[in-house]
Amino acid sequence: SAVGRYCLNDLHRAAGGAPKHQPAFWLRNAQTQALIEEIRNSADLQSPPTASLEGAGGGTYVVKELVYAYAMWISPAFHLKVIRAYDSLAARPPPSTASWWG
Repeated sequence: SAVGRYCLNDLHRAAGGAPKHQPAFWLRNAQTQALIEEIRNSADLQSPPTASLEGAGGGTYVVKELVYAYAMWISPAFHLKVIRAYDSLAARPPPSTASWWG
């Protein structure tokens, strides 16, 4: 399942969609495979660090650490944009759980 993961295909499109930056190429990279293995060995994951889904809404889904690594592989400028976008999202206050009636 893609739950708790980020879609590399969306990032690929956001980075301009260059054929040379396809997620499949990055995933075959030896350094990427070593990082995936390190994440598997160092984290108490409920599911693998990568997941591929077929069909509508499908794509390659990965944990946050792999999002950063993929963005860095594309370019330093894109890497910085991804970090800043995630930091901005993470800094937002959580939605209020208090009800309007009191």
